[in-house]
Amino acid sequence: MTATPLARPAPPRMPTPPERAAGVVLAAGLGLVAWASGRKPLHAVGRTWDAELRIDEPAAHVGVPLLVDRGVHPCTARVSRAMSTRPGWWDIGGLAVRLPAAGTSGGPADLLLATTGTGRVSRYVLRPVRRATGRPLTTLLPTRSGEHSLALLARPIGDEAVAREFELAVSLDGGPWRAVGLLQLLREQADAATRFDPVVNELAGTTPPAWVVALREPAYRWARRLGRRHA
Repeated sequence: MTATPLARPAPPRMPTPPERAAGVVLAAGLGLVAWASGRKPLHAVGRTWDAELRIDEPAAHVGVPLLVDRGVHPCTARVSRAMSTRPGWWDIGGLAVRLPAAGTSGGPADLLLATTGTGRVSRYVLRPVRRATGRPLTTLLPTRSGEHSLALLARPIGDEAVAREFELAVSLDGGPWRAVGLLQLLREQADAATRFDPVVNELAGTTPPAWVVALREPAYRWARRLGRRHA
């Protein structure tokens, strides 16, 4: 009896020239802002918190180790506004989360969420708000988990000026949101110059599409280099 050779997984798709070009254009624009201002081009001012992510309703079928079991995960969260406008002005709200051991090979994982809609299409459209955490925030750019497209949602609970609790939900392939846990901001700390990078610090079990890497990574790299020259 002849053994059937195991099928090898298809290699990841490489970014196309237009995708690479878009990444370079975005990187150049953000890099110039960083060079002129001497600071991060986006989300330069924020508030940083010691936080906890509690998984109450595991979703093992999603394929993300973080979501397999119930548990509490200490983390760091940062709330900010994209253009660092004054409180009360229209801007894009941002929520960044660093989970120390949720990344590949046990390293850190970074999640970046921005204010958007929550529908099948509107979850991919940025939504200006007056309060950074006054509306739902999603991961905006899709990532992959196995054969599925994965998105995350943080829905603020309560009506505080800065939300302290967020319901965490997941969606596969543009489907309905399923609540999996709660993110709580516990103790505010001095705002640190932490740079969150979900491409370098991938959440274990996920892989960004090639076009997302092509768009995002050059911008992060150039902004960091030019910003440091004026630090």
